[in-house]
Amino acid sequence: MEEQSRNTPRDQTPPEPPPDGAPEQEQTETAQPAAEAPEAASAEQESQAAQAAEAKVAELTERLIRLHADFENYRRRMQREKEEVAVYGNQRLLLNLLPVLDNLERALATPPTPGDERLREGVELTARAFRAVLEKEGVTPIEAVGKPFDPNLHEAMMTDEDPEQEDGVVLAEFQKGYRLGDRVIRASLVKVNRRS
Repeated sequence: MEEQSRNTPRDQTPPEPPPDGAPEQEQTETAQPAAEAPEAASAEQESQAAQAAEAKVAELTERLIRLHADFENYRRRMQREKEEVAVYGNQRLLLNLLPVLDNLERALATPPTPGDERLREGVELTARAFRAVLEKEGVTPIEAVGKPFDPNLHEAMMTDEDPEQEDGVVLAEFQKGYRLGDRVIRASLVKVNRRS
């Protein structure tokens, strides 16, 4: 009995681990898939979140590029309109002054009478100064007589037949036409040749 009492659990040596740790490895192997499943799900969620963030960044970048392009177009349009206002803003005033020049030119077209040389000279100086002011503002006359008829520049009032001239050539001008820059502000009133 003494021997049995001496053999207490303290004196017993602990059981040795199984060779190569086989049972413990099984436990870790069975525990790993359970741990990997949440990690895989977490990685997949992170990947989806990253893709969503990239898509949002791409969408916002595209919107920013479009807004920038729209703003540039708006800025160019405003600049062009500003330039047009500077060039064509006086169009109505200049158009209303053209009949005054027409009257001065009609006065100069009448045959001179004796004694009105000084008056005629004054009218000619006035007409010349008037033309210079219009030219300074960008108003130029449209050439018509002897040129081919152009509906963008000329307005046909009548036709005539002249066998010596080509078909569609302007024979006479009833009222001079004018341009302001590249824009026609008054078309020439003309007579056009029509050969049968």
